[in-house]
Amino acid sequence: MADSDLAREWTQLQSQLLTQLIEHDDLSFTYDAHTNTFPGLHIVGGVDISYPRTDPNHAIVALTILSFPSLSLLHQTTFEVCIDVPYIASFLAFREIRAYKQAFAALQVDRPDLMPQILLVDGNGLLHPRRFGSACHLGIELNVPTIGVAKNFLHFDDLAHVDAKELKHVFRNGASEIELKGQSGRVYGKAVQPPGNASNPIFVSVGHRVSLDMAVHVVRACSKFRVPEPIRVADQQSRKIAQTIESIVP
Repeated sequence: MADSDLAREWTQLQSQLLTQLIEHDDLSFTYDAHTNTFPGLHIVGGVDISYPRTDPNHAIVALTILSFPSLSLLHQTTFEVCIDVPYIASFLAFREIRAYKQAFAALQVDRPDLMPQILLVDGNGLLHPRRFGSACHLGIELNVPTIGVAKNFLHFDDLAHVDAKELKHVFRNGASEIELKGQSGRVYGKAVQPPGNASNPIFVSVGHRVSLDMAVHVVRACSKFRVPEPIRVADQQSRKIAQTIESIVP
């Protein structure tokens, strides 16, 4: 099937799934603003996929399960998959969703007691031209609360007025988070300053079954460095395996 036909088909599916999206807190825990704690939250998860530079269709998926609030590693699922779905910009979920679902199926078999109460996804949620990035897609497919956490700003028409370089300047001048509101008036997410007063933000958005404010609170609580620990640990492991594969390919 031609990429244009796939994009048309996937756009329709995204529109259908979007009707199932829950943008408020539907969680097994709460947030206490007075103490900055999360009563009831004990297990958080993160997912990431890396690709060896020698083979763009060979992927390593990593799912990490961490305790909260200590952020110590409880369990990790990592495996290699062959991805035969083409990459089309703004449709990344369709390329990677099967691998993520495999990781969760393995977790359900191996350690069903460690299913995450909330999952941080390396990618966008509502911060997407059709308000349906990977974090939304995965959250609905798994019926798990998800948060989109992106390291880079995704440019699209409704946010064309947002300058990523200008955001860094604003953070240098003391801002801790910036609402990403489109010209339409729609709020897509927030640029959030990482720990240590860094000026290079991360981009947080609703995935599924969580509000934007809660998403930001959780991301902050899970962060020791720029990238939240559940994703950072998953990224480290998947990249390590990808680099090993690169080193042995002639």
